[in-house]
Amino acid sequence: MTLRTLAVYARATVLETLTPIVADAIARKVAPGAVVLVSNAGQTQLHHAFGQVSEGGPATQLDTIYDAASVTKAVATSALFMTLVAEGAIALDSKVASHLPELAGPGKEHIELRHLLGHASGLPAHVHFFDQIWAGEMGGASSSWQALANMAGAEPLAYKTGTQTIYSDLGYILLARLIERLTGKRLEQAFAERVAGPLGLGDTQFVDLAAGAVHPQPDRVAPSGEGPDGSGGRVMLHGQVHDDNARSGGGISGHAGLFTTASDLACFAQALCDAYQDRPSVVPGEVVRQFWTTAAAPKTSWRMGFDTPSSAPGVSHAGDHWPASGVGHLGFTGTAMWLAPKQNRFVIILTNRTYYSWEPAGIKALRRSLMHAICEALPAL
Repeated sequence: MTLRTLAVYARATVLETLTPIVADAIARKVAPGAVVLVSNAGQTQLHHAFGQVSEGGPATQLDTIYDAASVTKAVATSALFMTLVAEGAIALDSKVASHLPELAGPGKEHIELRHLLGHASGLPAHVHFFDQIWAGEMGGASSSWQALANMAGAEPLAYKTGTQTIYSDLGYILLARLIERLTGKRLEQAFAERVAGPLGLGDTQFVDLAAGAVHPQPDRVAPSGEGPDGSGGRVMLHGQVHDDNARSGGGISGHAGLFTTASDLACFAQALCDAYQDRPSVVPGEVVRQFWTTAAAPKTSWRMGFDTPSSAPGVSHAGDHWPASGVGHLGFTGTAMWLAPKQNRFVIILTNRTYYSWEPAGIKALRRSLMHAICEALPAL
């Protein structure tokens, strides 16, 4: 059997393995559909669409657009800071309060960029700022986005900076404001110019709800489920960011808001794998390696905008066999991206699992089952 024939056989085998896993999840209403992309050694080994974008709706396509949710933190926010650190505009150990008047209160003068990127700032995980913003309580801010940033910055610290990690959306709201201060551009503009444009991510963008915008290609977007409409009712979110704080702040934030496809995320992942191995890319390899090896607190899996697989069996959404040196990120809507830069491989899993429920039941098992099946096939790919 030739190497080419072996590769074709392995791809068919992994698809045969993945299909019943996804079909079972669809039957149990974990998600109505999914897109899975696997790349190894610079070659796409699998790119397949499963199910439907909604119950009874059109079939999922390879180019279906998903609400990336917190994958935004890695693809937009962390990636932008890679470019800024590479330029010398800021360093990971830079104190950020001097750039962020919103960051006010005792102890916050000690917060460094690495603490915000690595979820060790001391800020709490999540606060329902949207309740205040939708009620019109803007605190004198000129826009809902500025109100959101002000509220995040004013929230008291929950623990001493740098002593532990608590995954925090608040830190990434403030990181978006910091990007605006450092670049003089709105977050979506900086992302388009520094990341999406150079990488050719034509389907990856934010939707400016504050300007009354809607997603320009709604027929390609998978709805992400019902959510509050800001006036006491509920609405199907279709091309509007699912995260309530991001939506109340206008749709563009550092913690959520990006819409994307598996193909675009693959371009992003390959570019960072290339950089890691010192091949030409959008950022220097030394910066990518710095971001993926720096921790902001002791005994944490978090690095600068990316997580690493847990070493405890049964815990990681990456499964138990993904390389320990790998990095990745999850999204609340059911998205996931895992990279193994030393092996030059990555996996993209996109679902709209919030279409059925905001509860996490089923999505972890689906991710782990898919990752286990993929890892078993990768040695042959």
